[in-house]
Amino acid sequence: MNTAINWKKVGKISSWSLILVAFAISVGFTESKQANLLCNDLRIAVNDSTGFAFVETSDIQNIVHDKFGELKGQTLSSINISLLEKIIDNNPFISAAEVFSTIDGKLNIEVKQRRPVVRILNFNHESFYIDDQGVFMPMSEKYTARVPVANGYIFDREVEKSVRIVNDDVADTSVHLSRIEKVYKVADYIHRHEFWNAQIEQIYVHANGDMELVPRVGDHTILIGDDQQIHEKFEKLFLFYMEGLNKAGWNKYKVINLKYKDQVVCTKK
Repeated sequence: MNTAINWKKVGKISSWSLILVAFAISVGFTESKQANLLCNDLRIAVNDSTGFAFVETSDIQNIVHDKFGELKGQTLSSINISLLEKIIDNNPFISAAEVFSTIDGKLNIEVKQRRPVVRILNFNHESFYIDDQGVFMPMSEKYTARVPVANGYIFDREVEKSVRIVNDDVADTSVHLSRIEKVYKVADYIHRHEFWNAQIEQIYVHANGDMELVPRVGDHTILIGDDQQIHEKFEKLFLFYMEGLNKAGWNKYKVINLKYKDQVVCTKK
């Protein structure tokens, strides 16, 4: 039985085969070219550099040079990008690092600095920060963040590493917080509200756990007590600031007490 050959179909198959072969050659050539591509520049971007100065470009340059030597002139394929990211991430002031190369031979390093929320000065006079992820971070020798300082009867130490983050907008009295976690809860609320972040400079913890705030403006202190109903307490305080202190004067009272529900109790000088 004779079978006719469909030369048109054979031609189409041959055409596609040629295209695939050409594509494979092109990909192979590109990969070969990429494998031999030399690093001709190192670009470093430090995010949040206008808000914080824990890390500078020179710090990243030094980390890279100490571990990898001079990268310029090395083939990009020989640079262990994942290892480089891991080494940069180990810096205590960096929250994340991303390293990637581009087809023009540039090696790019982008780092994100950690953002402190509060500085702790504990009962033993040890000092450290807690960042916006609840993770402890050391003090810097070259930069001091402008965040509230919490001191007094705080016994936690930096080696404890982190605290739990509890959002005051969802009150949960079943969650038992340590003293430093209560301090962080208040500090985090202050951090997330622009007005209070500019106004409150210190959180003092009394022996019984009550917290007292020291403002930047006004010759008074603010007794908030425990960490419960933080939002309501600050709302009361803001209303008192607007309707009370603006009329009576910002230096009339010694203590503004917010411990009592639906009340603001003031002690005159």
